[in-house]
Amino acid sequence: MIARLLHANTRYLALVILAILVVGYTSMSGMARKEDPAITPWFAKIQIFFPGASPARVEALITKPMVDALREEPDVMEVDGTSASGVSLIFVEVDYKAPSARLKQIMAELRDVVDRVAMTFPAGASPPDFDDEIWTEFVKIIAISGAGGRELSPAQLRRQSLLFADAVRGVPMTRRVKLYGLPHEEVRVELNETRLSMLGISIGEVSAALAEADARAPAGQLTGAGAALTVELTGEFTDLESVRNVIVRGLPDGRAVRISDLAEVRKTEVTPFESVSLSNGQRSVLIAAEMQPGYQVDRYGATFDTFLKSYRATAPKGVSIETSFDQAGYTTDRLQSVGKNLLMGIALVLMVLLVTLGWRAALVVAVILPLCTLMSMIALFYLKIPIQHMSVTGLVVALGLLVDGSIVMTDEIRKRLLSGLPPAEAMRGAVTRMRIPLMSSTLTTVLAFVPMVLLPGAGGDFLGSIAVAVVAMLVSSFVLAVAVTPVLASRWLPSGLALERRWWRAGADNQKLTDAFRRSLDWSIRNPLGAFALALALPMTGFLSLGTLTLQFFPGTDRDQMYLDVKLPEGASIDDSLALVTRVDTKLRAEPLIRRVDWSIGESPPEFYYNLRANVKGVPSWSRALVLTTDENQTDALIRRLQIEIDREYPQAQILVRGIDQGPPVEAPLEVRLYGPSTDILKELGEQFRRRVAALPDVTHTKVSMAPAPPKVIFDLDESALKRAGLSKAEVAKGIESALKGRVGGELLEGTERLPVRAILKREEWDGTDDLANIRIPVQRRGSDTLVPAVPLSALGKVALIPDESPIARKNGDRLNNVQGFLKRGVLPEEALKMLAADLQANPIALPSGYFLEFGGDSQERGELVEDLMAPLGTILAAMLATILLTFNSWRLTGIAFGVTGCSFGLSLLALAVFQYPLGIQALIGVIGSVGVSINAAIIILSGLKLNEGAAAGDPDAIVDVVMDASRHIVSTTVTTFGGFLPLILEGSEFWPPFAMAIAGGVLLSTIVSFYLVPPLFTLLMHPGRHFVKPKPQVAPEPPIALREAA
Repeated sequence: MIARLLHANTRYLALVILAILVVGYTSMSGMARKEDPAITPWFAKIQIFFPGASPARVEALITKPMVDALREEPDVMEVDGTSASGVSLIFVEVDYKAPSARLKQIMAELRDVVDRVAMTFPAGASPPDFDDEIWTEFVKIIAISGAGGRELSPAQLRRQSLLFADAVRGVPMTRRVKLYGLPHEEVRVELNETRLSMLGISIGEVSAALAEADARAPAGQLTGAGAALTVELTGEFTDLESVRNVIVRGLPDGRAVRISDLAEVRKTEVTPFESVSLSNGQRSVLIAAEMQPGYQVDRYGATFDTFLKSYRATAPKGVSIETSFDQAGYTTDRLQSVGKNLLMGIALVLMVLLVTLGWRAALVVAVILPLCTLMSMIALFYLKIPIQHMSVTGLVVALGLLVDGSIVMTDEIRKRLLSGLPPAEAMRGAVTRMRIPLMSSTLTTVLAFVPMVLLPGAGGDFLGSIAVAVVAMLVSSFVLAVAVTPVLASRWLPSGLALERRWWRAGADNQKLTDAFRRSLDWSIRNPLGAFALALALPMTGFLSLGTLTLQFFPGTDRDQMYLDVKLPEGASIDDSLALVTRVDTKLRAEPLIRRVDWSIGESPPEFYYNLRANVKGVPSWSRALVLTTDENQTDALIRRLQIEIDREYPQAQILVRGIDQGPPVEAPLEVRLYGPSTDILKELGEQFRRRVAALPDVTHTKVSMAPAPPKVIFDLDESALKRAGLSKAEVAKGIESALKGRVGGELLEGTERLPVRAILKREEWDGTDDLANIRIPVQRRGSDTLVPAVPLSALGKVALIPDESPIARKNGDRLNNVQGFLKRGVLPEEALKMLAADLQANPIALPSGYFLEFGGDSQERGELVEDLMAPLGTILAAMLATILLTFNSWRLTGIAFGVTGCSFGLSLLALAVFQYPLGIQALIGVIGSVGVSINAAIIILSGLKLNEGAAAGDPDAIVDVVMDASRHIVSTTVTTFGGFLPLILEGSEFWPPFAMAIAGGVLLSTIVSFYLVPPLFTLLMHPGRHFVKPKPQVAPEPPIALREAA
């Protein structure tokens, strides 16, 4: 065996320890480091613009064909489509259980499907924007703006931002750089409509003249003997004057009509803005840098900071380059916090061992701890699990568990040494005695964490690394417990045991406490039914307390970050959003607890947390603020206060003040999804349910997906008027579009910048509905290319302002109206859902035939995750049963061990109920994990009872001796397990204490139950005759007949 070989050859032992140290440290140094686990993208967003189309037209021509095609793909699980005025937005969810490599292949196949369907789109529809990187982990977010309170012009802001972004792409290990709120420039030819009408010139003619004057087509190459010369034509636009001199039309008298005769030409920013960014009150551009996967965020952050320092030194004066978000700093802080918990747990474990087993035993475990951690790092390195908050917490979780094997082995050797055996024999006997029980207890604990390892989707991405780290630590601890720990214990313990017995040398020993414990055990074995009933009291109390626990998905987190979502009514322009945002920004920056505010208007900003989704683009009525506070502990209170104040001061918009939550993303905590064929009925039902949700006491805002749409302008064209003017409806539509949107003709090259030249009417000539009616459509004489003075739209029909159609949403082909409710910070969604369900039960809302509802949001996500978590539970329990059965080779002993397993469920629930923790996902995982951990004490006791002849025969005194003999290391492992979890319990956050208490509390209580449940059950099941069968009266034996020896 390995332990005997290492004991006999000290060099081999030194070589093994050195190899673990070197390979482990090398692996740890090469592992990726980041703040939180990455979420595998199994969502894709498809956005298609169809300007001028109504929601019904967008649904019929764009959304439905695309959704139907996507639903035919076998790997697509769900398709959500929303059709609004001029835009189609589709979300695709694929099979999240697919491997990562397969997911990439699925996304590539979906791109092909989208491109194929796009070929059937009507004219005017934009190419689909397919985005499968909704979740992006940006390491740095930099804000470029003016310095000293002076704003940069759009041109300066654009150039400085592009220069900086190009420089960032040169930083080593940078994967991608994205810009948000970047201004776009163009050369605008603002036409005077009166002059155009007088000359009969259309906007299309102007744009055509501009395009023809911009000579960019190659003219070939002149080749000859010894020469090859490129031929170019002059005439491309080099400045604004060259644009002004373009001839639009020649007149009969020889004169020419130039651009300068018809328009003003100037270089300006493209309006309306597609998106705008603000940083601390000034217009800015947000530049986000993404790191290559598998790299270390702290090293990348240090490299980036060095680059940033040198770039700032050479940047022009008046340009401010500020760091808005730095993941490296958060990662360092989080890992340091978890590292402190790890060190605190190690200190507590060693203190417990010092008291229970003495300093030499504590020294053995102190050597094993770093070896086990480094062995685990080797496994995590090859499994490509990065060092991040969750995986390091897995090491903290495993801390109290991994020493169990070493404690049991050390104590077993200690007892054999005290009995007088030589070290080699003590080591050999201890390994032979404890090898199978340790392997069994390790397997059952590993199996308890397997559901987390197998958990698919975002939940698996988030929680899986904890379980993998725990499993790696447990396997490493078992290997060390049977190979290295016996060698160290047999070499270090003998000299200590020969000295005077002091508590710090061989562990504390309170005789009074020991005698009281022995008497209680003796009573429980001699009165098994009473002990059995008393032992079940605690688990049954736990099961009865289940109804008092509040269900939860994932809790919030204490961070110095928050965000605001601002939504104006549909139809609001980006200028309206900018005006409101400026006012809200002023209020936020005046708040003493807020140190920085960055806004993105019209599109999602760069994500500063792993579960925020970038799913908004091209929505002028939407804005989001990224806010940093000065104190993470006061952020939640600030959120609650700001929500009240902002609702009161800005009633014209829906403004959600939201905090950062852990776990997979949830769009809204409370959702009621209504399905049916008719949009009108769905709107009516949605409004009824919205009022019910809004009436709940803790709901701050509500919204429906079929919200009222903004009004739209309708031109009711007169057919006879069109005939008289010689115009078609297509020509009128083209004329209106040209007037409002303009037409691009040519480009102006400015360095490497390409500025489009746009011919458009002056803005002040079509600023309102009445102005639109006065737009003139040029009329062309039949049989001639000459245009006569234009006809105003008012002469061709009537203009009306009517309500537009609401956006139409579909989920897997069914029309949907999604009612969402947003809660006060800190309110559990399950509590609000219970109140809503009770209200709907007391006063139901009747659904017509063909209509149905389902609850979404937090409760649905929780249900799906719990279903995935519980899916392998049957297999896991079967594997546990097989492990225990193979260990004991007895169904009765296996039944006893499984009885403790059932009790551990109730005991974990009792621990949660006593400390009033909600039953969230992390607490549920703790309850499941406690099953595998709690059974360890029962395995040790039962294995000892089986091997002891007197105990196996049912002798009560022998049974008590076996339990007393195992009690020291069982108590030691229990207390060290609790001590390992204690730092997480005392952490003070909402996330880890329920998880840690479910395991630690369950293990602590299960140990007590094991002492007073396992021995009585053993006597009841293995020797029922002692308690249930009346003994037969014994007949006094006849005196023996004395035989006389023959002479």
